[in-house]
Amino acid sequence: MTASAGKVLVFGAAGHIGGPLARFLRYKGWGDRLLLATSSPAKLDQLKTAFPGSEAIVADYLAPASLVAACRDAEYIFVITPDFIDEPAAMANLVQAARRAPRLRQILRILGDPPHMSIKKVPQIVRDFGRGTAIQHLQAKDVLEQSDLPVTYLNIASYLMDDFIRWNGTMKSDRALAMPFERRTTWIDPGELGEAAARIILQEDDRHLHQLYHLNNGSDQLFFSEIAEVISDVLQQRIVHDDAVAFWQQHMGHRYVSLFGHGADDYFKAYYEFEQTYQFAFHRSDVLERLLGRKPKTLRAWVEQNAHLLL
Repeated sequence: MTASAGKVLVFGAAGHIGGPLARFLRYKGWGDRLLLATSSPAKLDQLKTAFPGSEAIVADYLAPASLVAACRDAEYIFVITPDFIDEPAAMANLVQAARRAPRLRQILRILGDPPHMSIKKVPQIVRDFGRGTAIQHLQAKDVLEQSDLPVTYLNIASYLMDDFIRWNGTMKSDRALAMPFERRTTWIDPGELGEAAARIILQEDDRHLHQLYHLNNGSDQLFFSEIAEVISDVLQQRIVHDDAVAFWQQHMGHRYVSLFGHGADDYFKAYYEFEQTYQFAFHRSDVLERLLGRKPKTLRAWVEQNAHLLL
């Protein structure tokens, strides 16, 4: 590392997007520049073992002092937040910390919205929940835009392929993919998303600043019933798509409540219905392909590689 080179601060470094980003940067020789942040002290040893030679720290978006310490030597900051966090508070804290980082060159922020979405388009029942996937990224972008910091936005304009691991309960018990409100969606592999972010950092090209990239694999734009057919073909076992709200509520509702609190099941039902209304906002994009320099992974390829996790 040269004397002038700052750190690459990676939030969510123990996760399925920040982890691949960090691994790719280490592979490219940036391991000694990595500052790997987790909000969970229990994950520090995991990060130290996975990334020898890199620095691992505890930093919490809602603990301003920890952010100031984390950002101090950062040249690049990769930002990804958990679902249902108090996003305005989290990003306000990050902005204040980032402004005190003298070497800061770029912030890469992960978003997760349908393209061209705005708060007023989101159903009132979902807005009234106060937080969550439907509004938190819009709230975060608003805070960051007002800061005038050098931000690049990577919007997951798609579903993450490893969502199927979270949804595999009904595939195992009922040979059914539970997803209410049949709709067409696009897809992206989270590892490739992390690699794309790493490649942007490696390019050290200021032309990425203040850009908003809508990312998916550029090939899959499928109804959930079609996805069930893909999974069936790969597993050679019949998997059906059950779009009944009652079926989803019975098998999945309690899990969302346990993760996100009372009312989260009603929240996600309303959000899934909202996604059905705006399904035509999702479209294939070649941006990920251009960032990776290759064709991204197809959904079928992901299912083939991870079939053992589904049943």
